[in-house]
Amino acid sequence: MLKAEFINPFVEGAIVFFKHEMGIEIARNKPSIESCHSTPEDVTVLTGVTGDTEGIVLYSMNSRTAKNIASELIGNPVPLYDQMAESALAEMGNIITGQAAARLESLGYTCKLSPPALITGEGALISAVSLNMLVIPLVLGNLGKLSIYVALQERSKREAPRQTVS
Repeated sequence: MLKAEFINPFVEGAIVFFKHEMGIEIARNKPSIESCHSTPEDVTVLTGVTGDTEGIVLYSMNSRTAKNIASELIGNPVPLYDQMAESALAEMGNIITGQAAARLESLGYTCKLSPPALITGEGALISAVSLNMLVIPLVLGNLGKLSIYVALQERSKREAPRQTVS
């Protein structure tokens, strides 16, 4: 089950990153729930989350938006999608997810993040077994559209092993 307290930190992290850090106006479109087994756009940043919550977070966009965001982060135009652009987008995912993890920790959920992985090409297979994804579409001013796909669930509490006395 998707909990709002697991989702909101990612939206808040994106708002802080784009609006407050980069000065980009941001608008949210209507969220939806999807079962997603492949990358939905040309460029996707994937981050794994473990701890009290577990799952994955995707930041997905078309190649034009990816170049626009990378250009803004680097401070120079990015005419070709290259290693510098990939690094900038991975860092974007890392910052937003890091801010979200800090917010989750403040709510009492410990989180560990995997380094971001950048996937290029729409339709690359991913697996989020038994996790529905909440999709939060964002409009980033004139940079384009970015969708955040959050598939997190609370980790089940495992029983402590019983000790026997001999």
